[in-house]
Amino acid sequence: MEKIAQYCENIKNNRSFQYFVTFVILISSLTIGVKTYSINDNIYELLLVTDYVITIIFLIEIIIRFLAEKKLKDFFSDGWNVFDLVIVIGSLIPANATESVLVLRLLRLFRLLRIISFIPELKNIVENLAISLRKSVYILLLIFIITYIYAVVGTTYFAEIPGAQFKTLGESMITLVQVGTMSSWENVLAPISEALPMSWLYFISYIFICGIVILNLFVALLVDVVAAQRIDNERND
Repeated sequence: MEKIAQYCENIKNNRSFQYFVTFVILISSLTIGVKTYSINDNIYELLLVTDYVITIIFLIEIIIRFLAEKKLKDFFSDGWNVFDLVIVIGSLIPANATESVLVLRLLRLFRLLRIISFIPELKNIVENLAISLRKSVYILLLIFIITYIYAVVGTTYFAEIPGAQFKTLGESMITLVQVGTMSSWENVLAPISEALPMSWLYFISYIFICGIVILNLFVALLVDVVAAQRIDNERND
């Protein structure tokens, strides 16, 4: 059993094997994209065969990674292994042409995400982002509280204005997300400023608080996490 584990570990760590799996992941994503076009039956059948072959390759690859671990818990202790396993299992679920299993067919699209676990740079970005999100819970909570307050104020004062996107509390919060990202926010302001000339203070203050100050705090936190992670990696090396 140890020889099998060592053999599988050598295959798993082999660069050529990793490049091959990455290539298969890209091919898998391309086949899904091609299926969105109107294609003849012959090409469609070829794509189905290709999809079956890709699914088999993924299954073999995950089995190799599973056997390469000395203990069962070692495999499941790695979140990326669990992530890949879930995607592979989703690919094994048969999906025919009926609309009832359309979601099952779309699960195959998530196989593209497997490329993250094979590219160290992407893997580090995702891991750092996850760490940043955990550390920025209170920043996100602060953004939500401020957005909620502004949404209540906006709904109270702007709901009756024709063309204003503040009819309900939910719509107001969605509108403020658009304003906070400064995506065509002037179009949101235009109909309101005609009725209430001083309403620009409402929008400018929200953009300054959430769109500039607080979001920059989140970016600063992300940069700090990436820098700390890089220092830890250099120490480990």
